[in-house]
Amino acid sequence: MRNLSFLNYIKGEEDDFTEILSGLENEEQKKINSKFFYDEKGSKLFDQITKSSDYYPTKKELEILETEYEQINNYLPANAVVIEFGSGSNKKISKLLKIIEKPEEYISIDISRDFLIKNAKDLAINFPDIKITAVCADFSDTNNLSKVVKNKKSKVGFFPGSTIGNFCPEEAKDLLKKFSKILGCNNYLVIGVDLKKDEKILERAYNDSEGITAKFNKNILSGINKICGKIFDVNDFDHKAFFNKNKSRIEMHLVSKKDQTVKILNKKIKLRQGESIHTENSYKYSVNSFKSLAESSGFKIKKVMTDQKAFFGIFVLKVKSS
Repeated sequence: MRNLSFLNYIKGEEDDFTEILSGLENEEQKKINSKFFYDEKGSKLFDQITKSSDYYPTKKELEILETEYEQINNYLPANAVVIEFGSGSNKKISKLLKIIEKPEEYISIDISRDFLIKNAKDLAINFPDIKITAVCADFSDTNNLSKVVKNKKSKVGFFPGSTIGNFCPEEAKDLLKKFSKILGCNNYLVIGVDLKKDEKILERAYNDSEGITAKFNKNILSGINKICGKIFDVNDFDHKAFFNKNKSRIEMHLVSKKDQTVKILNKKIKLRQGESIHTENSYKYSVNSFKSLAESSGFKIKKVMTDQKAFFGIFVLKVKSS
C-alpha cells in the first residue's frame, strides 16, 4: 500500500518496568496506568465492550457523528491533516474522514503496535486517496509528535471515546495543553466527552452483564506479565467498578482475593486480601465544566453537540492564537 507509512517512537520496556513498579509501590493506593490495558488482546476486548448492550458511550458518540454531519463539516477546514490521539478501532475515524472535505493525510497514534498497523492497513485500503501514517507512540509524547506534524498545514486533532476522562482534571488540563502545542495555533480538536448522568446507568456500563469489562480489566495483569515476567495470577483478582460521587468518576479496581506477594525488579510487593490495584478512572463532566477545562487549556469552544439523551458530547475546539 503506497499510501501507508509507519513510525515508531514507543518507549522501551525499561521505562515500563520503572513506571509499573512505582505504581505498585504506592502506599496510599496501588495502581497501574490504564495505558497498559491496550495490548493487542486488550484492544480487541475493548472493541467488544463497545458492542455490549450496557455500554453506551461508543453508540452515542457514533450517533452524534452521524446526525451532526453537516454541523461538524461547517466548522472544520478542508484539505486538513487529521491526527487521532489513541486510534483504537476504525469506526469513528472512518466517519470523521468522510465528514471533512478532502482530508490530505490521516496520522494514527497508538501504543498497541499490532492493533495500530492492522487498522492503518484497513484504512489505507478503504481510503486510497488519503496518505495514512501510523505512529507507534504515547499520545502525550509532545516532542516526537510535534516533529511528525510540524510542517503540516491545516490540522484537526481527534480524541474520541471520552479517553480524556481517564485523566484527573489537572492531568486532563496538562494533556489538552500538549495537544494544543502539537496542533498549533488556529487548528482544531474534535473531542468526545462522557457526560454526567444517573449513577445506575454509569455503573452498569462498567459492569456489563456479559462480563467483558471484567475480562478487559483483568487482562491488564496479563499485559504486565508480558513486560515483567509472570508475576500475577489473573485468577487471584476480582473486577470492581463503581461511581465515586465526590470525584464524579467511575473507578475500576482489581481486588486481591487473598494475601499474596509478587516480585518485580527484585522488590517484593505485598497485597492483602481485599486490597485493590486501581487500574482506571473515568471522569464524567457537565457541558459547562468541560467547557471551562478546555478554555483554561488554550482552546476556544466552537461547537458542542450531544446525543438525544445528552449522555455524551462532542466538542469542536480551536487552539487559541498566541
